Amino acid sequence: MKQLFFTILIFCFLGCQSVISEKPAIKFDGTSATIKSPDGKIKIEIQVDANDQLTWSVQREGQPVLAAAPLGLIVDGNNLGKSVTLKAPSARTINEKYPTFGNHSVATNHCNEAVIPIECADGMKYELDVRAFDDGAAVRTRVALDDTSHTIAGETTSWALPLDSHAWAAPYDMGYEQAYRNGTFDTIREGSQWSPPITFKLEGNLYVSITEANNDCFPDMGLVRNGNYLKAIFPSSTRGWRHQGSIVTPWRVAIITEGLNDLVNSDIVTNLCPPPSEELANADWIKPGRSLWQWWAIGAPQLNDQKAWVDAAKKLNFEYYLIDDGWRNWRAPGKDQWQCLKEVIDYAKSQGVGPLVWVNSSEMRSAGSRRAYLEKVAALGAVGIKIDFIPACTAEVTRWYEGALKDTAELHLLCNFHGAVKLTGRQRTWPHELTREAVRGHEYHMSRYRRVQAADHDEIVLFTRYLAGPADYTPTAFDTKEMVGYTWAHLLAQAVDMTSPLLHFAGKYQDFIGNPAEDFLRHLPSTWDETIVLPGTEIGKIAGFARRRGQEWFIGVLNGADAATMQIDLSFLGSGKWNAEIFGDDPDNAATFKRESKSVTASDNLTVSMSPRGGSVVWITKD
Repeated sequence: MKQLFFTILIFCFLGCQSVISEKPAIKFDGTSATIKSPDGKIKIEIQVDANDQLTWSVQREGQPVLAAAPLGLIVDGNNLGKSVTLKAPSARTINEKYPTFGNHSVATNHCNEAVIPIECADGMKYELDVRAFDDGAAVRTRVALDDTSHTIAGETTSWALPLDSHAWAAPYDMGYEQAYRNGTFDTIREGSQWSPPITFKLEGNLYVSITEANNDCFPDMGLVRNGNYLKAIFPSSTRGWRHQGSIVTPWRVAIITEGLNDLVNSDIVTNLCPPPSEELANADWIKPGRSLWQWWAIGAPQLNDQKAWVDAAKKLNFEYYLIDDGWRNWRAPGKDQWQCLKEVIDYAKSQGVGPLVWVNSSEMRSAGSRRAYLEKVAALGAVGIKIDFIPACTAEVTRWYEGALKDTAELHLLCNFHGAVKLTGRQRTWPHELTREAVRGHEYHMSRYRRVQAADHDEIVLFTRYLAGPADYTPTAFDTKEMVGYTWAHLLAQAVDMTSPLLHFAGKYQDFIGNPAEDFLRHLPSTWDETIVLPGTEIGKIAGFARRRGQEWFIGVLNGADAATMQIDLSFLGSGKWNAEIFGDDPDNAATFKRESKSVTASDNLTVSMSPRGGSVVWITKD
C-alpha cells in the first residue's frame, strides 16, 4: 500500500501540465467590465453604481446568482471601492491540470481572468483581479504601496444572495467547531458572525458556497449578514491591523454549481493558490495514509502500551501512528520525556510505521522557538507534527502558519494543524499539510464529555466545511459506550466520506482488530482518484459518496435522523462482473454489521436500508 501511494504521487507530479492560452474576449464600456467563464455559463460584471460604489455581480446562464454587492478595501483611511474609475482591462485564459490529494487525484484549473486597473478620486491606483470559472467566481485586490507600514481597517467586500435561498451555516469561532444551522437566508440573524464556507441552495438545484482562498497574510475571514448581503469581516482583528508594503488580498470566492457532485468536486479554492516549489512537487516523503490515534480512545497516551499501539497500526496496514498530548509527562528511570519519545519513535520506524508527534503551539509561538522545536522533533526521527491550540487568527498568526509550513517543509515533516482556522487552498502550495482540523469532529461524539453530535451534522459538514479542503474529523470508533446514537455502519462510512489524506481513526485498536470490517479497514485508502456524489443525497439528511481508487470502489452513505432507503445506481462501474461487500445496519443491534456479499454489474442497482443515524458501506472489487 505504501509503495502504491509513492508510485501514484510521482506519476501525478510528472504528469502535471499548465497552459496559458490566447486572451479571452472581455466587454468594457468605461463604467463596467464583464468576463465570462470558458464554457460561457458564468458571467461576472464589475461596475460602478449610481452611488459611485464599485460592485460585482454574477449570473449563470443568464439568471442572477449574486446580485450587485460592494467591493472595497479600506487602506490608510481610504475606501478603495468608493469614487473610482475603471480603466481598460487585460485578460487571459488559464488552463492547467495538477496533482491533488482528496476527492480526486488530478485537479483542473480552467478559467478566464481579467485584470482591471482602477483609479480612485484622490489619484490612488490599484488593480482588481477577476476570475470566471465554469463553477464559480473570484475577485481580489492588489495595491502597490511603498515599503512602509500601512493600516488596513477591513473590507466592504460582500456577496448578495436571495433572502429565500436555503442556507447551511455555523457561527464563527476561532476553531471552527460550532454546530451547523439550516434555514432560509433571512433567518440568519443580522450582525452575527459566521464561518465560511456557507452553502446556499437556490432555485433550479443551484448551489452557491461562499469562502476565501490563498490567505497568506490577512486575518481569517468571517462573514456577517447585512440585509441580503454577506460581508467579509475579520473577527480576530476588529480594529484593523498593520501591513508592511504592497497589499495582495486573499481571493473572495463564490463556488457556483448545478447539483452536489460538481460542488464537492470543485477545485476553485486550490486553483487560486500558487503551485508548490519544484522540490515539494517531487518530494517522496509526502505520503498520504491512515493513522491510529490514542487520545480519543483512552486519553493521554501511556508509555507502557505504545508498542502495542504501534504493533496494531502495523497489523491494520496503517501507515502512521500519532503520539498525542500526554507524552510530555512521560518519565522512566534515567530518562526524560524526550528520551522516552525517541524510544517510541525508533520502535515505530523499526516496524515500518511512521511516527507523528503532537505539540502545543504555545511552545513554539516565536519564529526562533518554532524552528528549534521542530528541528528537535525531526532529529528524533518523527515524520510529522500535529500543532494544536493555535491563537485567534490575526494577520500575524496567519504569517505564523506560513512560517510553520515553511519550516516543516524544509525539515521534511508532514503537518497537521488542530485548534485552527479553515484551509484556504494553500495545501496546494504546501502539499505536506495533508489535513487540518477546523471542524466539529469526532470529539463531539464523546460520552465522557457529555457531547452528542446533532443527527444532521455529518450530512451538512461534507457540503460546507469540506469545500475549503480536507478536515481531520478523526472518524470511526466502534466502542459501544462511545457510539452516542450512531450505528457501526454510519461510523464506518465516516472513514469513506470524511476526506483527509492523513486519516486519523478515533477508536481503540482493540475494536478494529477482529472486527467484521477489519479486512475493509486494512484496504481503505485515504485519497481518491474519483468521487461521485450519489443521486438521492440531500444536505442534512443523506450523504452518499462513491469513491474510486485504482480499480476498487468504496461507497459510504451517512444517514441522518430518520430511517431511510437509498437506491445506488452502479452504472459508474466498468464492464464485467464485480464483487460487492456490503456493511449495512442491523436494525436490532447498532453495534454490529449486516454483512453480505453480492456479484454485481454496471447495470445493477443496490438498495440500502438505514436506521436513524445509520449508514451503509459498500466495497466493490473486480470479481
